[in-house]
Amino acid sequence: MPDLSYYVISFFIYSVFGYISEVIFCSVPKRHFVNRGFLYGPYCPIYGFGALVVTILLEPFKAHWYLVFIFGVILTSLIEYVTSWLLEKLFNMKLWDYSNHKINIKGRVCGLNSFLFGVMGMFVMYVLDPIASDLINDIPMQIRSFVADIILIGMSIDVTITVINLKSFQRGIKEFKEKAEYIKNLDSDDIKEVLSTDLDKAKEKSARVFAHFLNSNPTLSAKSSEIMEGINDFKFFLDKRAEIKREYKKALKENRDSYIEKRNK
Repeated sequence: MPDLSYYVISFFIYSVFGYISEVIFCSVPKRHFVNRGFLYGPYCPIYGFGALVVTILLEPFKAHWYLVFIFGVILTSLIEYVTSWLLEKLFNMKLWDYSNHKINIKGRVCGLNSFLFGVMGMFVMYVLDPIASDLINDIPMQIRSFVADIILIGMSIDVTITVINLKSFQRGIKEFKEKAEYIKNLDSDDIKEVLSTDLDKAKEKSARVFAHFLNSNPTLSAKSSEIMEGINDFKFFLDKRAEIKREYKKALKENRDSYIEKRNK
């Protein structure tokens, strides 16, 4: 009978596998790296939990792949739906929204993802789980327990930091929007320019933390129209920031190439 450390390490392996799958699925169409995941570490706990549920509950159906697929679709879709609902209740925000998909349930789950989850469930059951099981069972019990403790501590710290920063993100987005509205309503152009510069500096300081949530959750939405408008404003700021950086790098390269060309003449 597997012990707790076995399940903790399995959970971690499946979470990392889920993260890698998400990154590939999102990065390939965009042709650049897209860092996915609610947390900061390279793992998606929802995949780890889903894979554990599939491997434990569907073990009796392992001889029938079609049942593993069907029940895998149902179980993982249920987990995704409940997770989305809980996160929305806790933070008043939806980290993902599938409302633009033809087949979806309240934007929390969609037909395409559910199908892919079913396929991944079979992959985990028949390919990944046997490999992970052999790997974990080969680890001496004392070392296994130590590794499991490190994983639990590391992920707990990650969750704590993420929740704190997400709360900061919500407050910051709201404050930035209020300041932008205040500046817009001023009469003096000089004061507007000074305050707009100060606002951009404040946004720049927050960009690393805020960009994490916006880039890793591109369909992030909020119940509050005020926060949603703030999110859209900050997305625009990040896009302009990225555009300026690209133009700056391009200008540097052109100047460097021009200098090299003159020097070689």
